Amino acid sequence: MDALQPLIHKLTITSPATYCQTFFLLATASVLSLQLLPNEARSTLTDYGARRPQGSSAPTSSKLASVLSKLTAMGQLPHSYFWHFYLLSTSLSAFWAWQYLTHGSVVSFIAERQVSLSGGPSVELDRVFLAWLMMAAQGARRLYECFGVVKPGRTPMWWVHWALGLGFYGLMGISVWVEGSGAILESWQAPTRAVGLTPRALFTLTVFFGAWFEQYKCHEYLASLNKYTLPDEGMFKYIICPHYTSECVIYLAISIMAAPSGQTFNVSVLCGLAFVVANLGSTAHGTKKWYAGKFGADTVASKWRMIPGVF
Repeated sequence: MDALQPLIHKLTITSPATYCQTFFLLATASVLSLQLLPNEARSTLTDYGARRPQGSSAPTSSKLASVLSKLTAMGQLPHSYFWHFYLLSTSLSAFWAWQYLTHGSVVSFIAERQVSLSGGPSVELDRVFLAWLMMAAQGARRLYECFGVVKPGRTPMWWVHWALGLGFYGLMGISVWVEGSGAILESWQAPTRAVGLTPRALFTLTVFFGAWFEQYKCHEYLASLNKYTLPDEGMFKYIICPHYTSECVIYLAISIMAAPSGQTFNVSVLCGLAFVVANLGSTAHGTKKWYAGKFGADTVASKWRMIPGVF
């Protein structure tokens, strides 16, 4: 027990924002570490949806891939369970709004710990609200798409993917407001004068909703295609996964909106963005390889995977 005392002490003096950042960075490191595995073993762990080999007994040429194939065969969930992520995200947006309006004990506990343990500047209350609304808009639109736009997939995914997604959206729902804890607590003590939209906030909202609408268009277009057809309209002419590009821009905009006074980015959301880039980047890379194998390398050779000019 004595050996655990330093760890327990460390956990008690760690701010809620740091917990969020740590989760995101560990998840990012996990995704990046998979890139060190042989291709077949990595695909066994990461591929889902159309790119996943059909059947849990798909042949493997390496012992490692064979072991991982048996491991991932346990706890398979339908790929369509992605809607759980967006239901959680939307529900948490509503929950945190209710907690704020009622001076709830949960948001109070987290906010008080953040203020007492971080000591850093707070996000202005107006920008906390805007960042929260941006996150709510993203979660609500994605939830709608799962039932009103996207064709439900029947392919499986490993339960680890599902659990990681729930963890991401759960902590991102906190990250968008936790660094504004000081402003939240102050607003409960005295009325806070509303601040008009600044040019920076207006620009950030413009970028956010531009990416938000573009991602919707991409998902609507993908849903309109015949099964396993090569997408080649709009931004798909230039980028393999422009809907992933939009996802990255969306969280970048939220990070800018939720930045504490004097800072450019909200570090907690930025750490979440790092996970988004690593996770979706890995998927985009696999998608390009899958397209090349199915439709010919020449059809996708000139296209960027996810980030134009970079990747």
